[in-house]
Amino acid sequence: MKDDNKNIIQLIIGFLTHDITDDELKQLDVWKKSTPENQAKFEQYESAWLKSKNLKVFQQIDIEKDWKCVHKQINKNKHPNNSLKRFSISVRKIAAVFIPILFIALSGLLYWNVPGFGRLSAFKSSTVIQSVTLPDGSKVTLNKYSKIIYPNNIATAASRDITLSGEAFFEVFHNKTPFKVETGDVMVQVLGTKFNIQEINSDIAVSVISGKVNVSTPHKQLKLTKGKRAICSNGLLIEEYGETENDIFWYSHQLRFKQANLIDICKELQKNFEEIKTVKINTNDLSTRVTTSFDNQNLKDILEELQIHFNKKLIFDGKTLTVSD
Repeated sequence: MKDDNKNIIQLIIGFLTHDITDDELKQLDVWKKSTPENQAKFEQYESAWLKSKNLKVFQQIDIEKDWKCVHKQINKNKHPNNSLKRFSISVRKIAAVFIPILFIALSGLLYWNVPGFGRLSAFKSSTVIQSVTLPDGSKVTLNKYSKIIYPNNIATAASRDITLSGEAFFEVFHNKTPFKVETGDVMVQVLGTKFNIQEINSDIAVSVISGKVNVSTPHKQLKLTKGKRAICSNGLLIEEYGETENDIFWYSHQLRFKQANLIDICKELQKNFEEIKTVKINTNDLSTRVTTSFDNQNLKDILEELQIHFNKKLIFDGKTLTVSD
């Protein structure tokens, strides 16, 4: 798992490269304001980044000469008879010593942590669902506004490590190399399987469609098989059993229900159709259960069919889905 320091460094790099979300920016601001040391560290990285955009400044500075000058002045200050006024090195020359060092350190951070600067690549979706086939043959489909980061050598690496933000459906190419997906505090590890990971705010859901998956947090580990899901909320990892295929409705456009009552179905519809903001149940007769499925059907068609199954009125006004007798 990434430690807190590495997470902060990634937030700083995201800020410097203009690849940071509003929530991440808020996290960075909270961290900066928490202590003067954090603010100073951030300003140090920011200064090094800005200086690195114009490398000609390094060619105009004799670093060795400047350091000797600084060292000489420091030695002079060891004698009480010397006036502090003689220590008159300019800010620019002091920066000439430290900025290249910071630049080298930042370059290393960019190589190891920022996609496009070295060992990592990134793929992200915007307003539409998008898919990518990784160099190892695995296929990843990203829901809207999601992103993955993966190593360029994923096909030959000892471990296929991926970082996810948002939601994605993974169809992992089977081989002997572990395939790991990290999102927040949750790590998912497989060899070859199909599973979905959804990150909403601080909650994370892992749903297994086929195969076996290991899901772990710093405090707990679960082994999931087809039809099971793990939910991590407020640091607690729990296991659930249900229609996990419905968790990838955004990908498959299919819904499956087995002996489900109307409340369960309405909850599933609200989860998968973002236009449904609220659900109102104005009936006491909820004993009926049905087994049914919907393939590539719009909300209007689904509601019409459910009215027949349950002999109820299902009215959607654009925001609220109301069920009544």
